[in-house]
Amino acid sequence: MVIEPKLSHIIVSVCSVPMLIMAGWTFRDGFQKKPLLVSLIGGCAAMPFGLYLFESLSHDFLIRLTGLGVLFMVLSSGRNENLKTKQNHAPGQHLKCLAAGAISGFLAGAVSIAGPPIAAFAIQQNWKNQQYKAFVTQFLLVIAISKAGLLGLRDHIDTEIAMEISVASLCAMIGVRIGEKLSRNLQAKKLKHLVAAMLVVVAITMLLNGSP
Repeated sequence: MVIEPKLSHIIVSVCSVPMLIMAGWTFRDGFQKKPLLVSLIGGCAAMPFGLYLFESLSHDFLIRLTGLGVLFMVLSSGRNENLKTKQNHAPGQHLKCLAAGAISGFLAGAVSIAGPPIAAFAIQQNWKNQQYKAFVTQFLLVIAISKAGLLGLRDHIDTEIAMEISVASLCAMIGVRIGEKLSRNLQAKKLKHLVAAMLVVVAITMLLNGSP
């Protein structure tokens, strides 16, 4: 069965909410108030514009543009690998955090791919594993809840879609448990390298394939 792109967008957006609640609770000990708040300001402000483009522009163009942006962010993060922790609290770092949040929020609205930009920002920081995971999952949770609310208000969700979302949510929550167990013993540096490699693969796939 081939799922129409906009329908898959809606299912992915909504079914991620229970999965992210589960992940956010798992990594709650790494909560960081200030960077999370800054990124969410940007994300929530940019999301409505992304949703507008979702309803009006080509998904293929938006996905390819996303891939290019993610690839740039990951490659540029390499030069910051040796920054000291105190440098991560400079005003310029808050601006990067705001921008990463805005890009992720925009992409959440436009193509339901909010993760790569905020993850690319997070791997630049001198954070422990728990802090990295908490920041990314908690940001994505708030964005996902906001997106699901907007989709509901604009009548994109009906009974049939709700059933498909329920099945997808169950599979996603199982995946969270498996991923949490597999990554539990990874060192922070190894985790960052693994995430960076995965982001590069995702970005190249977006650039080459566009919308399926």
